[in-house]
Amino acid sequence: MNQAINFFWTIICFAPVISFWAGAAAMQLLYVLIFISSLGLAIPAKVSQLSYKPKFYEALGIKFIRKLVQNGEYANKLIRRKNPQYKLIKNKAHALRYIHTIKMYERFHFFCFVFFMLTSVLCLITRQYNYFAGITLANMVYNASPMLLQQYNRARVLNLNR
Repeated sequence: MNQAINFFWTIICFAPVISFWAGAAAMQLLYVLIFISSLGLAIPAKVSQLSYKPKFYEALGIKFIRKLVQNGEYANKLIRRKNPQYKLIKNKAHALRYIHTIKMYERFHFFCFVFFMLTSVLCLITRQYNYFAGITLANMVYNASPMLLQQYNRARVLNLNR
């Protein structure tokens, strides 16, 4: 179930980016933007954490987003129908290990966020406004929202151990 949700969002949100680059005929520029995006991976997760208070993210509507993603509320409900004892985080020790998974997800989405953003800027420069709008929307759905969700998850996990 989780992989189906992940696959769905990836296909939907990467479609405008792939469509733009398929018609761009600028492979060298594509490689440059990928390289620039990868530089963001050197930024420590602590630096990008907006808050360590879960209520901050809840005020931004993160609980709604959490319903629609892998390991989210709807996915977990479906999994629990077959396995009622299913829990993503079983105890505090497992929660601390889960932080590494959270960081991996957040870094992936940060890389994609920068790449989508740079691609959107290129769309503006080349006056391809439909691509700009589609890629910017996809960036908010596929990257900005999950990054906030991962920060929320990290804040919740860290608050478990206080």
